[in-house]
This record gives sequence, structure tokens and C-alpha cells, in this order.
Amino acid sequence: MKKATSSKISILSLFFGLVAAAALLLAGYGYQWNWWELGTAFTWIIPGSAVAGLIATGLTVTYWFAKRKNWAVGTKKAMTGLLLGIIVMGTVGYWFYEAMQYPPIHDISTDVKNPPAFKNIVALRADAANDTTYGDQEKVDIQRKHYPDIKPVLLDMSYGEAFDKAVAAAKEMPWEQIVTVDQQAGLIEAVDQLPWFGFKDDIVIRLDSADVSSKTKIDVRSVSRIGRGDIGVNAQRIRDYLEEIDKK
Repeated sequence: MKKATSSKISILSLFFGLVAAAALLLAGYGYQWNWWELGTAFTWIIPGSAVAGLIATGLTVTYWFAKRKNWAVGTKKAMTGLLLGIIVMGTVGYWFYEAMQYPPIHDISTDVKNPPAFKNIVALRADAANDTTYGDQEKVDIQRKHYPDIKPVLLDMSYGEAFDKAVAAAKEMPWEQIVTVDQQAGLIEAVDQLPWFGFKDDIVIRLDSADVSSKTKIDVRSVSRIGRGDIGVNAQRIRDYLEEIDKK
């Protein structure tokens, strides 16, 4: 294989590596910008990015064997294409694997018998694909099986002190917006927007005077607006918030 041909292969490897990376990034941001539907992103663009990454990897291997004889220029281009291809394929594979590890639920609550109810958030979810109905006993059993650690928290302090602490913790979270702070109703509501695809999830925090004297109970619920599953995001959000409460 001539030096010029080998050099062209390295350029093609870099090209497909760049295409793979751009397609993967734009799959999510393009959805945010209303360039295409969610189904298009998941059915065509993300798989397409993995295919482009595979092509880039294959071209680098081809280039490497050609280079052994001709020592053509273009090693950096080929290796960059290989690196991009591996990163894209690894990312797609990782998220596919992660999706398989979590149950197909998107509504998580510390109180599965009487989940905190949304108030002002309801209007913001008017166009959401998912409603705020928690579900039946099957849903309860699934959450208990996969997220046994998601439970209410009892604070050994007065209701007023606990509410102030809950609000302070909410303000420390990287959430997009705190929508409701109502001490009288014992209610805090917030919205969180995920990067890449820009999915929005809603959080409601409920405080009650506990049955035990001088203690306050905190319940947290996190719900996705779209998607059947959430790859564990809602459960982790609740954990993070309760950890922040514990720090205060």
C-alpha cells in the first residue's frame, strides 16, 4: 500500500471518529434544541454514533498494518480517530449496560404508601408524558426490592428548625429551580434538569410532625417527566438530598 493511500486511511479514521463524537453529543443536545424527536435520537443517532466509532477503530487497525510497511505520515490522525471511536463505543455501551441494571420505574418516594403530592409543580408538568400517579402494589414491591435504602428521615428537632434545615439543604442541591417553599403546608418543590438530553425531573419534599414527640419526619419524592425508566437517577437524587440534610 502506498504512503498516500495509508495517509488517506488515517484521515478517514479521524473523520469517522469526529463524526461519532459529534453524533453522540448532538443526539442529546439536538433533542433539547428540538432538532429531532427522542425516538430518533435513541433509535438512529446514538446507534449511528457507535457504528461510526466502530468504523474509525477499524480504519485505524487497517492503517496500522499498512504503516508497518510504508511508515506513512498520519499516525496522530489515526490514533485520534481510534481514541474517539473507543470513547464513543464505550460510552454507548456503558449507558446501555446501566439501563439494564435498573428497574423500569421513574417515580421514587421515601413513603410508598402515601407518597408526597405535588402542588405547584402540577402546572409545570402539563405536557409531561408521565403523570404523578405513584402506582400500584407491584410498583411498591419493585421499589422496595431495588431501593430498600430509600426511607423517610426523622430529625430530632422541632418542626420549624427542621423546615429551615430542609430548605437550606434544597438550596445546596444543583437543582434548576426551587418552585415552592411553604412552611405552613410543610411543602418544598423543585425542578432539576439533567445535562445532555435536558430531561426534567420534579422533586417534592414533605415535612410532618412525627408521632414521636419533638421529632419531624421528612419524606422526599422524585419523578421523571418522560421515560419509563430513569437509570437510578431519582433514587440517587433522594439519597444526595438526604445526605445534604444530614450535613446541616
